[in-house]
This record gives sequence, C-alpha cells and structure tokens, in this order.
Amino acid sequence: MSIIMNIRKLLFLLAASLSLSALHAQDIHFSQYNMSPMTLNPANIGNFEGTVRIGGIYRGQWASVIGNKGQYKTPSLWVDAPIITGFRKRDWVGVGLVFFSDKAGAGGLTHTAAKLGASYHLALDKKGNAYLTFGGQYGQASRKLNPEGLRFEEGIVNPTPAGGYNAGAQVDFLNATEAKSDWTDIDGGVVLRAKLNKRMDMSLGYAMYHIGRGKYGLVSGGTSSGGSNSSDEIARRSVITGLFNIKMTDKFSVAPSFIYQTMSGADEISLQALGAYAFNTEKDIDLNFGLGYRLTGGDAIYPMFGARIKTLRVGLAYDVNISSLNQVSNYRGGFELAANYIVKIYKPAKIKTKVLCPRF
Repeated sequence: MSIIMNIRKLLFLLAASLSLSALHAQDIHFSQYNMSPMTLNPANIGNFEGTVRIGGIYRGQWASVIGNKGQYKTPSLWVDAPIITGFRKRDWVGVGLVFFSDKAGAGGLTHTAAKLGASYHLALDKKGNAYLTFGGQYGQASRKLNPEGLRFEEGIVNPTPAGGYNAGAQVDFLNATEAKSDWTDIDGGVVLRAKLNKRMDMSLGYAMYHIGRGKYGLVSGGTSSGGSNSSDEIARRSVITGLFNIKMTDKFSVAPSFIYQTMSGADEISLQALGAYAFNTEKDIDLNFGLGYRLTGGDAIYPMFGARIKTLRVGLAYDVNISSLNQVSNYRGGFELAANYIVKIYKPAKIKTKVLCPRF
C-alpha cells in the first residue's frame, strides 16, 4: 500500500510540475506528424491530387497512468484544397483551415488556435517532377489556465485542520480572473519535393511557427499585490522534416522520415519508417505498419498501424515510454488516432458525338 501511495504522490507532483513548466514552453506534438500536414508545415497545404482533403488527429497521453481524467489531450481538425492554377500551367494555389486544442496538466493549461493558410506550388521543371512550395498561416491563438487546479508546497506543508490540502496557503502568483491570454499567430514554411526515379520520391521542408512572437504569459504579480499579466512572448518553433517514398516491389513500399524541431532551447528528433503492403489491388487497399523512435533523451518508441482504402487513410500509434520515467509509467505513454479523406469531384467530360456519313 505504501508503494502505491508513493507512486500516486510522485505522479501528483509530476502533473503539477509539468503544468508549471508548460507555462514557459508548450506547443503541439504528434508522433504521426505526417498525418497532420498543416501543423507540420504550412507549405503542405493543397499538396494532393483531388478536390478537397479533410482530416483530424487526436492524441491522449498518460491516461493509463494517472487515470482517464483527460488532463493531457490534443485534438486537431483541418481541411485544405488546391483551388486555382498558378501563374504557370503546372503551378497551383492551395488554401486550408486548421484548428487544434492542446490541454496539459492538473491546471488545465490549454493552448487553442484557429488558422487560415495558403500555399503556392511552383513547378521547377516542365514535366512536373520537382516542386518548390511556399506556404503561410495566419490566425488567432489563446492560452488559459485554471489556477484552482494547481497544488503548491505551501498548501501541503500547512494543511487544513482536517489534514487536507490548504488552498488558502498557496502562493498567489496567478491572477485567477485573468489567467488567459490571446494573440495573433503567424507561421511560414517551404518544401522541396522531387521525383528521383521511377521508384523513389522525396520531400524536404523547413517551417517556423509563432513568427510574430505573441504575448502569451499568464504569470502576474499576484492578485493581492495588484500585479498584471506577464508580457512574456511565445518562442518561435523551427521544424525541419524529410520524407522518402521508396517502392521496393510491386506489392511493398517503405517511407522513412525524420523530424527535428527546436523551441526555447528544447530540441526533439524523431525517426520513423512506415511500410505499405498492397493487400488488395482490385479494391485499392493498402495495409500500413511501422516503427518510430524519439531520440531526444531516449523518450519513447512508437509502433504504428493503419490502412489506406482508396482515398481514405487511417493511422494508429502508441508511445511506449522508455525514459527514466518508465519506473512510474510502466512503459505506458500516449496514443494517437488519425484519419484523412480526399474527396474527388470532377466534371464529367463532354463528348461530342461525331456521325460519319458514308458517301455514295
């Protein structure tokens, strides 16, 4: 029983510390990053063959460890489309809209945003084998926190007469009526895509998020001292990505990829490889499977499974925690469920009937 109590205390303190640390650096994070194109790079907007693409991804974390309380969850929805031809015949313009909400910790620290984006796909050759794409996003973002959900040392050291937590003894450094901030967010990116040969193509991208560095601080001088919200600016996040699609045989292909991102001195590097097996060529069904590894700190490995049924693609991933925290987490981490669907609406071709009249 004492071991269980110690674990609960450790997780309790961990949740509180993560909530406080997230005040200084919190941004969305997906293991299946290629299934969320607009949060990966705005230049991915409209990069597909079809009329419109609709997708979503949901990430839940630590529910199996701290209970299903929804303290760590990140849902995101998006839609994009290639709308018009560009200045040249093989160029085109894409537009998209993305929404996400990231909730973390016992204090319910929530980061939400809705952004409208556009991209220009510039053909680098006459055959359309290479493209350089520029994209950008603009929208509104906000962060809010529920200070009543946090626990501090003062409330533990000086408990209530009944032995419970003393909320009145905690340090008052958050303004409970103003623990919210809003700002305008701007992102930009560029992607180079090229077909290397008949069996291989690649893409390399760079993106920067929070270019405008909006004021997002929630910390104040305290309600009792009449303090005001902090003027802290959200840090810019740089993202470098690479993806290679390699057709090994007529039935099997593999797509190795990587992502490197840095924000406020915190770096993350992830490597993954996703295979695709042509399960049913007549019905156009592929089965997907692969493995990813988050190198930074040896944080996690994550198996991935999914399928593609014509223009519908679904994916599932689960983070297996292998960091020093696994003594508490028992290797359990977060799961992700993602899907996207490409709608193809084409005007039927108008065929003029020609009647051949034989001559006599």
